[in-house]
Amino acid sequence: MVRRMTLFIYQVCDFIVCIYYNTLNMNSASASASANSLWYKSLNQSPLTPPSWVFPIAWTILYALIIASGVVFLSAATTIREAVRSPGFFYYCAAWVLNLSWSQIFFRFQRPDLSFVVILAMLSFIALNIRAFYPVSRLAAYLLVPYMLWVSFATYLNGYILFMNPLRSAKP
Repeated sequence: MVRRMTLFIYQVCDFIVCIYYNTLNMNSASASASANSLWYKSLNQSPLTPPSWVFPIAWTILYALIIASGVVFLSAATTIREAVRSPGFFYYCAAWVLNLSWSQIFFRFQRPDLSFVVILAMLSFIALNIRAFYPVSRLAAYLLVPYMLWVSFATYLNGYILFMNPLRSAKP
């Protein structure tokens, strides 16, 4: 009973911290995107680029699924200590860090080349994460599939911008 209550408190705290952190990152990315909208609008973009209003909706849903996956994984593990020390949890955290870094690198620093490297690494960690979560919790793994699909599409969009635009020097 005490273990379940501790786990529940941990999950609630994790959920709150993740939502708060992602909200800050999304606001920061939005501010950067607005400040750099002339730069972004000047880029040759894929004909498959969705309208700008799609991104916050998609990421809100994806962040909820990512957090749910982490909570399910932590709940399914024998102990929280075991889960936190697992390769799956490392991949989960690495994908988060890369995810949060991507928008800053792409929008704030206007570096589609570096952001492309970051998003390829992120995609790799998401795939490794799904593979590592699957034996512990199939549900936790399946909850990450939409994330991998969206990041695959985002990789295409980032690559299109990178390869269809002349290299420009980074903003001063």
